Amino acid sequence: MKRSFDLIGAPFNQFGSVKTEKNTLEALRRLDEERWLGLSEWLEMRNKRWEADIEDKGDVLPDDEAKFLVNHGEDLQGLTRYCEQLKTTVLDSYRAGRTPVVVGGDHAVTLGTMQATLEYFQKEQGEHVAVVWVDAHADCNTGRGNLHGKPLALLMDKYPHDNWSVPADIRLSPQDIYYVAVRDLMLPEAELIKAEGIDLNSPEVIDAIGFRTMLDRLIAELEGNYDRFFVSFDYDALDGAIFRACATPNVGGLSAREALTLVHELAAHPKFVGIDFLEYLPEKDPEGISKEMMIKLIDAAWGYRI
Repeated sequence: MKRSFDLIGAPFNQFGSVKTEKNTLEALRRLDEERWLGLSEWLEMRNKRWEADIEDKGDVLPDDEAKFLVNHGEDLQGLTRYCEQLKTTVLDSYRAGRTPVVVGGDHAVTLGTMQATLEYFQKEQGEHVAVVWVDAHADCNTGRGNLHGKPLALLMDKYPHDNWSVPADIRLSPQDIYYVAVRDLMLPEAELIKAEGIDLNSPEVIDAIGFRTMLDRLIAELEGNYDRFFVSFDYDALDGAIFRACATPNVGGLSAREALTLVHELAAHPKFVGIDFLEYLPEKDPEGISKEMMIKLIDAAWGYRI
């Protein structure tokens, strides 16, 4: 089945330890003449030479209200406002029969992409939806603090602050989360994962059974138990000994080849519906190594490894 893809920018980086106004996707789009590498040129090449159907839909920029709320310390309200904008754009992509590839932005913005996914497939179509969460961190912290560490707590309706609530028909069940490469847990996160029985493919598990076995088991689980699945890929899932262009590099993560294989094989599955790539910071990538990696990951999501 040939897919049609929408590339969507979500350049909102205001909820982590490094806040920036810089546009991640714009830096990826821009041609690096020294390396002759830019996502816009790569997209055009795939469309013209490989007969792909990939459209760059531009960026979902925070409106004045979202920026005002964040600037006045109302982070959750500002995030909610922004994610409503992002959710609308992702829903438009689904309703047009296309596959969204969203590039952020810190991981908090996945609130918008996942709520669009759950609304379209779970609420409107009555389908069973999973998320594969590829990350160094579990992002299910239920305490106060940086919101980029809480998107799964928000999606599961397990954030007990600021009158947060999620309607049941777009709520993410803990049993529908599949972690890959998570290796840096806070104690409340570890307790929640254990209590809820969330599937955790940590580096320890991957070392014990092998990457290939882990991926085969994951795909078999998604194939056998779900109608659809979404992938959320945080740059810090990569091995921080090499890939350090983010706020929280973490040693011991996925190798480049493992990450590319993971994204390519998941995105090739007929039940795959979309992906987001978060947390890459181009200002921390002076040599452009991580830019090349990010473009290869996005290309893998489009279906290419060559």
